[in-house]
Amino acid sequence: MHIDRVLCHFCFKPIKVTNEVASENAQRSQKLISSIILLKTALDALPLLSKVLKDAKSFLLINVYKSTCENEKYASIRKRIGEVIGEDVLHTRVPFIARTQQCFAVKAGVDGFLDMARRSFCETSEAIHNLANKYREDFKLPNLKLPFNNRKGFYFSIPQKSIQGKLPNKFIQVIKHGNNIHCSSLELASVRIISTFFLNEMTPF
Repeated sequence: MHIDRVLCHFCFKPIKVTNEVASENAQRSQKLISSIILLKTALDALPLLSKVLKDAKSFLLINVYKSTCENEKYASIRKRIGEVIGEDVLHTRVPFIARTQQCFAVKAGVDGFLDMARRSFCETSEAIHNLANKYREDFKLPNLKLPFNNRKGFYFSIPQKSIQGKLPNKFIQVIKHGNNIHCSSLELASVRIISTFFLNEMTPF
């Protein structure tokens, strides 16, 4: 991981916030939080990297050790991040975990409104999973899954072999995807809107 490239994620020209750029700013904030988490993960690896490279003989590795591991500025940056970002927050590529990490990255107690939005988000997320469990039982679909991606949010994925006859009318936006059927429902859509609202409200910058 190139820390200098990670630091470049924070190089941007501030833009005055208006209604026209609000959505763009929200996306920029999400990317900024993600970059902070990525930077934290990289800085957390420096002590181990320092231990490994300390006795290196290669000119290249010695240069890495001196320019990166012995750079006191990185320790200062890590300390500052630790004042706001939780210790257990790590970079991940799994969409839902990454999105949740962004929302829960800032320590509890830093922002009261953020803490309240988190509680509401947890409640709506629980409601979505309870709905999935209800559908598994009501429609005898034990293999119904509840994936998440950043574009669609939560949706249902059902193996075609698990569907006996026609899919119940409860399901909408039905799309065939390989050996699975991707779909939603009015109940899921309504709860998902609330969940998405709180996700956006939990952007702390």
